[in-house]
Amino acid sequence: MKLLVSLNNKKIEDYLNYTNSFIIGIKDLSINNYLFSLEEVKDLLNKYDINLFISLNANYFNSDLKLLENTILELSKLNIKGILFYDLAVLEIVKRNNLNIPLCWNQEHMVNNYNTCNYYYSKGCTYAYLTSDITKEEMMEISKNTKIKLITMFFGHPLVSFSKRELVTNYFLFNKKKKEKEVYTIKNKDSEGYFITESDKGTRILTTEYLNGVKPFCYLHDVIEYGVLDEQLIDHELFIKVLKVFKDLNDNQIDMEEANKKVFDLTGSDNTMFFDIKTIYKVKKDEKKN
Repeated sequence: MKLLVSLNNKKIEDYLNYTNSFIIGIKDLSINNYLFSLEEVKDLLNKYDINLFISLNANYFNSDLKLLENTILELSKLNIKGILFYDLAVLEIVKRNNLNIPLCWNQEHMVNNYNTCNYYYSKGCTYAYLTSDITKEEMMEISKNTKIKLITMFFGHPLVSFSKRELVTNYFLFNKKKKEKEVYTIKNKDSEGYFITESDKGTRILTTEYLNGVKPFCYLHDVIEYGVLDEQLIDHELFIKVLKVFKDLNDNQIDMEEANKKVFDLTGSDNTMFFDIKTIYKVKKDEKKN
Protein backbone atom coordinates (compact mmCIF):
# COMPACT_ATOMS: atom_id res chain seq x y z
CA MET A 1 0.00 0.00 0.00
CA LYS A 2 1.15 3.54 -0.74
CA LEU A 3 0.54 6.42 1.66
CA LEU A 4 -1.54 9.23 0.17
CA VAL A 5 -1.80 12.53 2.05
CA SER A 6 -4.75 14.87 1.65
CA LEU A 7 -3.05 18.20 2.36
CA ASN A 8 -4.11 21.16 4.49
CA ASN A 9 -1.15 23.40 3.57
CA LYS A 10 1.54 23.88 0.92
CA LYS A 11 4.61 22.73 2.89
CA ILE A 12 5.42 19.89 0.52
CA GLU A 13 8.98 19.47 1.83
CA ASP A 14 7.63 18.47 5.25
CA TYR A 15 6.11 15.27 3.86
CA LEU A 16 8.70 14.01 1.40
CA ASN A 17 10.59 11.83 3.90
CA TYR A 18 7.38 9.84 4.38
CA THR A 19 5.45 9.93 1.10
CA ASN A 20 5.45 11.48 -2.36
CA SER A 21 1.72 11.06 -3.02
CA PHE A 22 -0.80 13.85 -2.40
CA ILE A 23 -4.41 14.93 -2.95
CA ILE A 24 -5.19 18.60 -3.52
CA GLY A 25 -8.16 20.59 -4.74
CA ILE A 26 -8.51 23.29 -7.39
CA LYS A 27 -9.85 26.73 -6.54
CA ASP A 28 -13.56 27.13 -7.45
CA LEU A 29 -13.93 23.44 -8.39
CA SER A 30 -13.27 21.42 -5.23
CA ILE A 31 -14.64 20.76 -1.77
CA ASN A 32 -13.13 19.01 1.29
CA ASN A 33 -9.58 19.60 0.03
CA TYR A 34 -6.88 22.25 0.35
CA LEU A 35 -7.13 24.48 -2.70
CA PHE A 36 -4.41 25.31 -5.22
CA SER A 37 -4.60 27.39 -8.39
CA LEU A 38 -3.87 25.72 -11.71
CA GLU A 39 -0.59 27.64 -11.93
CA GLU A 40 0.40 26.39 -8.48
CA VAL A 41 -0.28 22.84 -9.62
CA LYS A 42 2.06 23.34 -12.56
CA ASP A 43 4.73 24.76 -10.26
CA LEU A 44 4.38 21.79 -7.89
CA LEU A 45 4.90 19.28 -10.68
CA ASN A 46 7.86 21.20 -12.06
CA LYS A 47 9.53 21.44 -8.67
CA TYR A 48 8.82 18.02 -7.13
CA ASP A 49 8.80 14.42 -8.30
CA ILE A 50 5.43 13.56 -6.77
CA ASN A 51 2.28 11.56 -7.47
CA LEU A 52 -0.44 14.20 -7.51
CA PHE A 53 -4.15 13.45 -7.43
CA ILE A 54 -6.45 16.37 -8.26
CA SER A 55 -9.81 16.38 -6.53
CA LEU A 56 -12.54 17.85 -8.76
CA ASN A 57 -15.28 16.70 -6.41
CA ALA A 58 -17.85 19.50 -6.29
CA ASN A 59 -21.39 19.14 -7.60
CA TYR A 60 -21.38 21.47 -10.61
CA PHE A 61 -23.94 23.86 -12.07
CA ASN A 62 -24.20 24.64 -15.78
CA SER A 63 -22.35 27.89 -15.13
CA ASP A 64 -19.35 25.88 -13.85
CA LEU A 65 -18.96 23.63 -16.88
CA LYS A 66 -16.80 25.89 -19.05
CA LEU A 67 -14.28 26.43 -16.26
CA LEU A 68 -14.40 22.73 -15.41
CA GLU A 69 -13.72 21.62 -18.99
CA ASN A 70 -10.93 24.16 -19.51
CA THR A 71 -9.31 23.04 -16.25
CA ILE A 72 -9.51 19.36 -17.16
CA LEU A 73 -8.00 20.09 -20.58
CA GLU A 74 -5.09 21.89 -18.88
CA LEU A 75 -4.64 19.06 -16.39
CA SER A 76 -4.51 16.56 -19.26
CA LYS A 77 -1.25 18.20 -20.35
CA LEU A 78 0.34 17.60 -16.94
CA ASN A 79 1.83 14.51 -15.38
CA ILE A 80 -0.83 13.99 -12.73
CA LYS A 81 -1.65 10.64 -11.15
CA GLY A 82 -5.39 11.04 -11.50
CA ILE A 83 -8.58 13.05 -10.99
CA LEU A 84 -11.02 12.29 -8.18
CA PHE A 85 -14.58 13.12 -9.23
CA TYR A 86 -18.06 13.28 -7.75
CA ASP A 87 -20.07 14.88 -10.55
CA LEU A 88 -20.44 12.78 -13.70
CA ALA A 89 -19.70 15.88 -15.75
CA VAL A 90 -16.01 15.14 -15.12
CA LEU A 91 -16.33 11.63 -16.56
CA GLU A 92 -18.29 12.95 -19.54
CA ILE A 93 -15.72 15.67 -20.32
CA VAL A 94 -12.80 13.22 -20.13
CA LYS A 95 -14.53 10.69 -22.40
CA ARG A 96 -15.85 13.27 -24.89
CA ASN A 97 -12.38 14.76 -25.34
CA ASN A 98 -10.73 11.33 -25.43
CA LEU A 99 -8.32 12.34 -22.68
CA ASN A 100 -5.83 9.92 -21.18
CA ILE A 101 -6.33 10.84 -17.51
CA PRO A 102 -6.76 8.19 -14.80
CA LEU A 103 -10.08 8.77 -13.05
CA CYS A 104 -11.11 7.94 -9.50
CA TRP A 105 -14.80 7.45 -8.70
CA ASN A 106 -15.22 9.45 -5.48
CA GLN A 107 -18.92 9.82 -4.70
CA GLU A 108 -18.42 9.73 -0.93
CA HIS A 109 -20.85 7.31 0.78
CA MET A 110 -22.02 5.73 -2.49
CA VAL A 111 -18.71 3.93 -3.15
CA ASN A 112 -19.66 0.85 -1.17
CA ASN A 113 -20.02 -2.22 -3.42
CA TYR A 114 -18.14 -4.12 -6.12
CA ASN A 115 -20.96 -4.10 -8.71
CA THR A 116 -20.87 -0.33 -9.03
CA CYS A 117 -17.07 -0.35 -8.86
CA ASN A 118 -17.13 -2.73 -11.82
CA TYR A 119 -19.53 -0.45 -13.68
CA TYR A 120 -17.21 2.54 -13.32
CA TYR A 121 -14.24 0.36 -14.23
CA SER A 122 -16.07 -0.52 -17.45
CA LYS A 123 -16.47 3.23 -18.10
CA GLY A 124 -12.71 3.72 -17.89
CA CYS A 125 -12.15 4.57 -14.23
CA THR A 126 -8.86 3.38 -12.76
CA TYR A 127 -9.58 3.95 -9.07
CA ALA A 128 -12.46 3.94 -6.59
CA TYR A 129 -12.26 5.84 -3.28
CA LEU A 130 -14.18 3.60 -0.87
CA THR A 131 -16.57 5.17 1.62
CA SER A 132 -15.54 5.33 5.27
CA ASP A 133 -18.78 3.73 6.51
CA ILE A 134 -18.27 0.11 5.45
CA THR A 135 -16.33 -2.56 7.33
CA LYS A 136 -12.86 -3.83 6.54
CA GLU A 137 -14.40 -7.21 5.68
CA GLU A 138 -16.70 -5.53 3.15
CA MET A 139 -13.69 -3.74 1.66
CA MET A 140 -11.90 -7.08 1.40
CA GLU A 141 -14.93 -8.54 -0.40
CA ILE A 142 -14.96 -5.62 -2.84
CA SER A 143 -11.26 -6.12 -3.56
CA LYS A 144 -11.82 -9.78 -4.44
CA ASN A 145 -14.56 -8.97 -6.94
CA THR A 146 -13.28 -5.99 -8.88
CA LYS A 147 -10.28 -5.02 -11.00
CA ILE A 148 -10.52 -1.34 -10.09
CA LYS A 149 -7.74 -0.05 -7.81
CA LEU A 150 -8.98 0.88 -4.35
CA ILE A 151 -8.31 3.92 -2.20
CA THR A 152 -9.61 4.50 1.32
CA MET A 153 -8.96 6.63 4.40
CA PHE A 154 -7.11 5.34 7.46
CA PHE A 155 -6.47 8.48 9.51
CA GLY A 156 -8.14 11.84 10.05
CA HIS A 157 -11.57 13.29 10.75
CA PRO A 158 -13.97 11.46 8.40
CA LEU A 159 -16.63 13.44 6.58
CA VAL A 160 -20.10 12.76 7.95
CA SER A 161 -22.11 14.85 5.52
CA PHE A 162 -21.93 17.72 3.06
CA SER A 163 -24.59 20.22 2.02
CA LYS A 164 -24.45 22.87 -0.68
CA ARG A 165 -26.53 25.05 1.65
CA GLU A 166 -24.84 27.71 3.80
CA LEU A 167 -26.00 26.09 7.03
CA VAL A 168 -23.69 27.99 9.38
CA THR A 169 -24.49 31.37 7.84
CA ASN A 170 -28.20 30.64 7.90
CA TYR A 171 -28.02 29.56 11.55
CA PHE A 172 -26.43 32.84 12.62
CA LEU A 173 -28.77 34.91 10.48
CA PHE A 174 -31.79 33.16 11.98
CA ASN A 175 -30.48 33.66 15.51
CA LYS A 176 -29.34 37.23 14.77
CA LYS A 177 -25.78 36.47 15.82
CA LYS A 178 -22.43 37.17 14.20
CA LYS A 179 -20.38 34.39 12.65
CA GLU A 180 -16.92 34.74 14.17
CA LYS A 181 -15.04 31.49 13.41
CA GLU A 182 -14.24 29.27 10.45
CA VAL A 183 -14.84 26.03 12.35
CA TYR A 184 -17.49 25.32 14.99
CA THR A 185 -18.16 22.25 17.10
CA ILE A 186 -21.69 20.92 17.45
CA LYS A 187 -22.88 18.23 19.85
CA ASN A 188 -25.89 15.98 19.97
CA LYS A 189 -27.75 14.87 23.08
CA ASP A 190 -25.21 12.09 23.68
CA SER A 191 -22.39 14.66 23.73
CA GLU A 192 -20.81 13.25 20.58
CA GLY A 193 -19.06 16.14 18.88
CA TYR A 194 -18.83 17.12 15.23
CA PHE A 195 -16.88 19.82 13.44
CA ILE A 196 -18.93 22.02 11.13
CA THR A 197 -17.26 24.33 8.65
CA GLU A 198 -18.54 26.34 5.70
CA SER A 199 -17.08 27.63 2.44
CA ASP A 200 -18.57 29.21 -0.66
CA LYS A 201 -19.23 25.66 -1.95
CA GLY A 202 -21.29 24.54 1.04
CA THR A 203 -21.11 23.11 4.55
CA ARG A 204 -19.09 20.14 5.81
CA ILE A 205 -19.69 18.12 8.97
CA LEU A 206 -16.83 15.92 10.20
CA THR A 207 -16.20 13.77 13.26
CA THR A 208 -14.27 15.43 16.07
CA GLU A 209 -12.69 12.12 17.08
CA TYR A 210 -9.73 10.89 15.09
CA LEU A 211 -10.05 7.78 12.97
CA ASN A 212 -7.16 5.54 14.05
CA GLY A 213 -7.00 3.03 11.22
CA VAL A 214 -3.73 1.31 12.10
CA LYS A 215 -5.31 -2.13 12.58
CA PRO A 216 -7.50 -1.98 9.42
CA PHE A 217 -4.43 -0.67 7.57
CA CYS A 218 -2.62 -3.90 8.38
CA TYR A 219 -5.66 -6.07 7.57
CA LEU A 220 -6.14 -4.42 4.15
CA HIS A 221 -2.51 -3.74 3.37
CA ASP A 222 -2.25 -5.97 0.34
CA VAL A 223 -5.57 -5.05 -1.31
CA ILE A 224 -5.72 -1.25 -1.04
CA GLU A 225 -3.64 0.69 -3.58
CA TYR A 226 -3.52 3.98 -1.63
CA GLY A 227 -4.19 4.52 2.05
CA VAL A 228 -5.27 8.10 2.73
CA LEU A 229 -4.15 10.13 5.73
CA ASP A 230 -6.30 13.27 5.74
CA GLU A 231 -4.86 16.38 7.39
CA GLN A 232 -8.10 18.40 7.43
CA LEU A 233 -8.53 20.28 10.75
CA ILE A 234 -5.42 18.62 12.25
CA ASP A 235 -2.38 20.34 13.74
CA HIS A 236 0.45 20.07 11.21
CA GLU A 237 3.16 18.91 13.64
CA LEU A 238 0.88 16.23 15.09
CA PHE A 239 -0.04 15.04 11.62
CA ILE A 240 3.60 14.69 10.56
CA LYS A 241 4.25 12.54 13.64
CA VAL A 242 1.30 10.29 12.77
CA LEU A 243 2.45 10.11 9.14
CA LYS A 244 5.87 8.92 10.34
CA VAL A 245 4.20 6.15 12.37
CA PHE A 246 2.31 4.92 9.30
CA LYS A 247 5.49 5.12 7.22
CA ASP A 248 7.38 3.02 9.77
CA LEU A 249 4.49 0.55 9.90
CA ASN A 250 4.33 0.36 6.11
CA ASP A 251 8.09 -0.29 5.96
CA ASN A 252 7.89 -3.02 8.66
CA GLN A 253 10.01 -0.95 11.03
CA ILE A 254 7.39 -1.33 13.77
CA ASP A 255 4.53 -3.79 14.30
CA MET A 256 0.78 -3.13 14.46
CA GLU A 257 0.53 -2.97 18.24
CA GLU A 258 3.38 -0.48 18.57
CA ALA A 259 1.99 1.67 15.76
CA ASN A 260 -1.50 1.64 17.25
CA LYS A 261 -0.14 2.69 20.65
CA LYS A 262 1.90 5.52 19.12
CA VAL A 263 -1.11 6.91 17.26
CA PHE A 264 -3.22 6.57 20.42
CA ASP A 265 -0.59 8.42 22.47
CA LEU A 266 -0.59 11.23 19.89
CA THR A 267 -4.36 11.54 19.39
CA GLY A 268 -6.07 9.86 22.33
CA SER A 269 -8.01 7.68 19.90
CA ASP A 270 -7.98 3.99 19.08
CA ASN A 271 -11.36 4.30 17.35
CA THR A 272 -11.51 2.31 14.10
CA MET A 273 -15.06 3.61 13.50
CA PHE A 274 -16.93 1.78 10.73
CA PHE A 275 -14.03 -0.47 9.84
CA ASP A 276 -15.34 -2.69 12.66
CA ILE A 277 -19.01 -1.63 12.86
CA LYS A 278 -21.65 -2.74 10.39
CA THR A 279 -23.99 0.06 9.31
CA ILE A 280 -26.61 -1.95 7.42
CA TYR A 281 -28.90 -4.36 9.23
CA LYS A 282 -31.71 -6.54 7.92
CA VAL A 283 -35.05 -5.49 9.36
CA LYS A 284 -36.65 -8.35 11.21
CA LYS A 285 -39.98 -9.54 9.90
CA ASP A 286 -42.79 -9.14 12.38
CA GLU A 287 -44.23 -12.47 13.37
CA LYS A 288 -47.99 -12.67 13.74
CA LYS A 289 -49.11 -13.75 17.15
CA ASN A 290 -51.72 -16.49 17.46
